[in-house]
Amino acid sequence: MRLLLHILIPSAIILIGVGGYFSLKKLVHINVFGMELGEEKKTLSTRKPQSNKRPMFRTKAMPLEAQDYTIKLRSQGEVRAHNATTLTAQVNGRISNISGKFEDGAFFSKGDILLEIDPADYNTELASSQAQLARAKANFAQEKARAKQALLNWKDAGFKEEPSDLVLRKPQLQEAEATVTSATSSVQRAIRNLERTKVRAPYDGRVSKRRVGLGQQVGGSTPLGDIFSTDFAEVRLPLTTRDLQYYTPPQKPGEHGKKNNITFSSILTGIDKHWQGTILRAEGELDEKSRQLFVIARIDDPFALNSQSHPIYIGQPMRATIPAVMLKKVFIIPRAYMSGLNEVLLIREGTFKRLSIDPIWSGDDIVVTRGGIQEGDHLSIDRLPYAPDGAPVEILADDKPENRTTNGVSKRIGKKRIRPAK
Repeated sequence: MRLLLHILIPSAIILIGVGGYFSLKKLVHINVFGMELGEEKKTLSTRKPQSNKRPMFRTKAMPLEAQDYTIKLRSQGEVRAHNATTLTAQVNGRISNISGKFEDGAFFSKGDILLEIDPADYNTELASSQAQLARAKANFAQEKARAKQALLNWKDAGFKEEPSDLVLRKPQLQEAEATVTSATSSVQRAIRNLERTKVRAPYDGRVSKRRVGLGQQVGGSTPLGDIFSTDFAEVRLPLTTRDLQYYTPPQKPGEHGKKNNITFSSILTGIDKHWQGTILRAEGELDEKSRQLFVIARIDDPFALNSQSHPIYIGQPMRATIPAVMLKKVFIIPRAYMSGLNEVLLIREGTFKRLSIDPIWSGDDIVVTRGGIQEGDHLSIDRLPYAPDGAPVEILADDKPENRTTNGVSKRIGKKRIRPAK
């Protein structure tokens, strides 16, 4: 009996499984297709035909309008002092006093005493020369009296002819007068040497470096320190031959550009300031290595002594923006929206048009062109590398204020998306 159960039970399980499999297969076939064969033919006969409409691209775009554009040349250089001087002593002696205005970085005004040399020896020299002048003047007065007396004696003696120069003591008188002139010059020289013991500032300026100390013995060629003027600074800016096609620097004496027509900005990080400058002149020759022409620009009040602007420093690197010629009725293409090298993707009359442009001027962020673009064209601002020429396109509207065009250059609008119409 037990053996019979071992045989019947597995057989029953197998039969039940086979029957369930075939039943489930038929049920799934009906549910998936949702119809029997007859129903399928009926459904196919009533299905609507699909449309043959071509797919349309959708993109965001900016309008292109002809406008006037002023070319801005870019250059850079280092700030340098207009006047830079190494002070030297004009007389010998020991430094007896140093002013607080003659320290590294200190400011001074024209005529300020920066340091003094011991004047004792020069006071003595002045006194000695004044004494010599007094003796020379006394001797000259005596000679004039002797010459006058000699003329009277000649007349009293009854001579009728004119007396000679020797009789009138003219050589002695001339010698005494020359002695007075020499002594006067000695006094003047002694006064100048005494005044030179006080080293004065030649202009309004600033100390770059002091080179001497208190009590040091200096001579006529000893460098005392380096100073520079603060009235204005200069920047030497290179211009390429391409730049000179659009800008003519001042050439004639006294000729210079419009005042404050250049904008400077600092290359140093952390300084987000701007300064105005004026091109004063151009150098008379091209640089031998780079074949560039250097122009000299001026920045007034570089240390902000008379204004509230940010000070600049000698040797500070600066970027310069120089306005050049104005181009009439041109189109400005942002580089970020170009689809290839000198190629743009336009939208004209509802279809794409790929156009190769001939740039008139190109900068870091824009390309300026004139030919090929028509009024009413739009520039696709999404990158569509596979959009065919002539394909229908729909311009997506975007009325956000931050996305509107400004001077022909649109800001980036949203994320890129390429979506064919359903």
